[in-house]
Amino acid sequence: MSAADLRKTIRAVLCKGLTVEQADQLGAALVPVTVGAGQAVLREGDNPSGLFLLLKGSVEILKQGDGGSQSLGKVEAPTVLGEMSLVTERPQSATVVSVTDCDFYLLTRLQFQRLLATESIAAYKLLGTIAEVLAGRVARLDQKVVELSARKDGPPPVEELAAFRQKLFSEWSF
Repeated sequence: MSAADLRKTIRAVLCKGLTVEQADQLGAALVPVTVGAGQAVLREGDNPSGLFLLLKGSVEILKQGDGGSQSLGKVEAPTVLGEMSLVTERPQSATVVSVTDCDFYLLTRLQFQRLLATESIAAYKLLGTIAEVLAGRVARLDQKVVELSARKDGPPPVEELAAFRQKLFSEWSF
């Protein structure tokens, strides 16, 4: 991918408010990663590695539960994965497995911390975008809990929950 194409993708997918120079600064901190179909990109419980910008391919997000592994949804490029690992040191919250061959760029925790240490405006803008996305997800999740809690009749809305989960994890911006 050319530098201009990477810059365009960073500004379109990762953080829309970046200047060209700021997108280039983030681009210089990214590491290309290729993952073959069927391989784990992230594993639930592992130490956080960083933010993955998925450029090509599709992945499935899996979460361990009482009944084993459950699919939270599939997402296609371009999108972002692992964004929580830049703001918290908690273990990975889910497993991400490539459905197809995938091309990523990885912003490691260490590189992100270096950018913050230099008071990089690009890093602060990215942090703001991550906070906005996570806050939006929490608000939508809260609303869904209220809706489901208000229901007193009928079986649990399995299909509705599955569709909501897919949307919650596949939308980067709101």
